[in-house]
Amino acid sequence: MVALAGAGGGGNLQSCPTLIMSLCTLPFEERACFVAGQAKSGTTLLVALLDNHPELLVLPEETAYFPTVLTKYAPRGRRAQFDYLTKQSLSNVLFGGPCKWGKRNYTTFPREKFLETFERAAFDPVNAEEDLLVLMVKAYAAMLGRSLDTVRRWVEKTPANRNHIPAILARFPHAKILVTIRDPRAILAAQIALEKTRKTGRFSTYYVIAHWCVAARLARRVADGEIPGFVVQYEDLVCEPAKMMEKVCAYLEIDFDRATVLTPTKVGQFWSGNSAARIHFSQISTEPVTRWQRELSEDEIGWVEWHCRDLMPEFGYEPRLTRRELRYFMRPIRGERPREYLKSRAYSLRDQITR
Repeated sequence: MVALAGAGGGGNLQSCPTLIMSLCTLPFEERACFVAGQAKSGTTLLVALLDNHPELLVLPEETAYFPTVLTKYAPRGRRAQFDYLTKQSLSNVLFGGPCKWGKRNYTTFPREKFLETFERAAFDPVNAEEDLLVLMVKAYAAMLGRSLDTVRRWVEKTPANRNHIPAILARFPHAKILVTIRDPRAILAAQIALEKTRKTGRFSTYYVIAHWCVAARLARRVADGEIPGFVVQYEDLVCEPAKMMEKVCAYLEIDFDRATVLTPTKVGQFWSGNSAARIHFSQISTEPVTRWQRELSEDEIGWVEWHCRDLMPEFGYEPRLTRRELRYFMRPIRGERPREYLKSRAYSLRDQITR
């Protein structure tokens, strides 16, 4: 696979001597790290490998803070933003809410106390100007009994962060950015398998390719040094996890310990995985890298390569088919309902016209 890494972002602590590290450490709110990419591109695995690191504080569920809280709910005020985080976002399970997808076991986590602590801080007049996400992270640290002084970086993962990098860096100028990228054909196979189990009826093949193109362009800009960050290629992460995680740790300016960062956890408890194919996690497996080759039809491969083939070679994903053919564009994908089929083709044509 192609090794892609951009220049390190803000928060450069490497020049500080160990003995006076506390004097040059960034304020807590500036020690952010945001993970971006695409659903099923390895974002969850990456944060699970970082979760138990003693120098990190990793939020175990997505907040959609930039994609939703600061966009849709910003005009509605702090209470609406708080309610979204605690009741509607995927992080709601940390506050005692229902799990929307998959299995999450937080029975040993003090969910009610977390909600009370976060709410108290969020609406304390003293914190009126403090960022709501930072207050949530501080409350989470309190639940784990973590001193903020022990946290070199706190980590938030929402794949759709890929659309908000300028806003992230404007709000957190010293933030570290981790961008995941994966073969788009493997992502389509994973999403087909996911729809087969979830049966939502809203499976969109358009979003598979559109989100990948956005993530790929972001990864390219990071690799070119236009945006500070580090690219984590899924195939490298699962095929050579120690090598990739050593690079990630170096980028985050934290110690690399094999026993810590090669064992995935959530809130310090072993993580059993969230495979779309419902394969139980026992160790980091390379099998998902090539699964799409057995599971996708030629037409399904053709749909992905129709839209992504110009960017794919930059990441070592060579197109299997020799050219674009109209039938690859027109034929339905497994799990695609008529309404979603029409929307996907219409959106695809719109994108081609506007380009």
